[in-house]
Amino acid sequence: MVNVGDRIRLSSTKGPDRDGVVTAVTGSLLRVRWPSDEETTVAPAPGTLTVLAPTETVKDAGSAKKAAGKKSATATKTPTATKTASSDKATPETTRARTKAAKRPSR
Repeated sequence: MVNVGDRIRLSSTKGPDRDGVVTAVTGSLLRVRWPSDEETTVAPAPGTLTVLAPTETVKDAGSAKKAAGKKSATATKTPTATKTASSDKATPETTRARTKAAKRPSR
């Protein structure tokens, strides 16, 4: 997969290979800046794109996010209450009673 900042080589049957730097990625479209300082949006065909030098910043940012999201091993869990009473279960009778009570006008 190509990322912004990657150096690429685009081969063509119509002319010489071109080297450039990816400036934007949108789906399968790539925005490439060529050494002549012009930019082109391309949709490379299979087998025509080679990544010469991938960027390392994308890999570093992902590992920093993972490290920030980890919890410490010494954190204690708080016990949660569990329902044990069978009367808390929703049955047609209890549902009807709740619905009727909600529809009654308040006095």
